Amino acid sequence: MNPIERMTDHELQIIQECLDAAVSGPFFPDWEFHSLMGFTRDEIAAVAASWPTPPLAGTEDDDAVNNVLNNLVGYPHGVDSRWHEYLPATRDQVAQALARWRGEDVVDQDPGGNGEH
Repeated sequence: MNPIERMTDHELQIIQECLDAAVSGPFFPDWEFHSLMGFTRDEIAAVAASWPTPPLAGTEDDDAVNNVLNNLVGYPHGVDSRWHEYLPATRDQVAQALARWRGEDVVDQDPGGNGEH
């Protein structure tokens, strides 16, 4: 099953909002955007503009969605107070969408990566 088929309509909307927030929000500075995402801001904007045209698993669009969600949840952007200006979803909802996108049953709440859930 590809990632799109796993997602609820609400999660697809969360992904759209995350793509838009990554492009237009204050979360990722221009000088670091490509290093964090593996894509330029314009490339992520193109994915956002074509959403919800489903990316195919293993494609660059699939990676773009994964990287945006992952960085919104885990990158220390220091603008948490502005989160809801750009994203109606909570950080936990974005983390849940990321887990489902990846086909994981459990969200890893340990940013240290020691495998505890």
